[in-house]
Formats: sequence, C-alpha cells, structure tokens
Amino acid sequence: MKILLKIEEYLPETQQIVVKFCSSQSEKPIDEVKALAFDLNNFCLQDTELFLESLTIRGQEIIDRYEQLQYGESIENGPLDIDSLSGRVIESKKLKIKKLLAMRKVEL
Repeated sequence: MKILLKIEEYLPETQQIVVKFCSSQSEKPIDEVKALAFDLNNFCLQDTELFLESLTIRGQEIIDRYEQLQYGESIENGPLDIDSLSGRVIESKKLKIKKLLAMRKVEL
C-alpha cells in the first residue's frame, strides 16, 4: 500500500512540521484529513530521502492505527474467551468456503 503525505507547514522557530497522511486508496482526499504536528528531532534529517523515509514510516503507523479503529481490530488465535470479544469491533477475512464444518480430533 502506498501512502500520501502532505507537509502543510514548517515551523522553524519550534522545529516542527504540520503533516497530513492518508492511504493512496483512501476514500477521503488528503486535504480533508486532519493535520498532525511533529517535532523534527523525531526524524532523520541527514538528507531528503532519509527524511521522507522516516516520515513515511511514521505516517504508515498512523494510518494503520486509524484503519484498525475504523474497520475493526484483528484478533490473534488462541483459547476461546467470548468475554474478551464482547463489545469489540473485529475485522474478519472473507471466507471462500460456503459454510464452516465442525471437525473432531482423530487420533491414530
């Protein structure tokens, strides 16, 4: 997935930038996304490529967190605990089979 970023403003007195991030497949255009302020000390300032790379990594984290909140969270497989699933929005992959089949454990 590609991400789009737009540096809205550079604040030299505080060494901060105001940036907008969105996915290239986002339904919203980047101009409608909320801008966030970041301290430049958190990014690699050696050259343009490394700066954009470190900014992109941060943007990817923000987009992933947003999509988890918007679409639901993924749940790791483990022992069934319905109480822990109650009240949560969960994202599930679409299954290709028509129905689930209950299977019993067979020991040989």
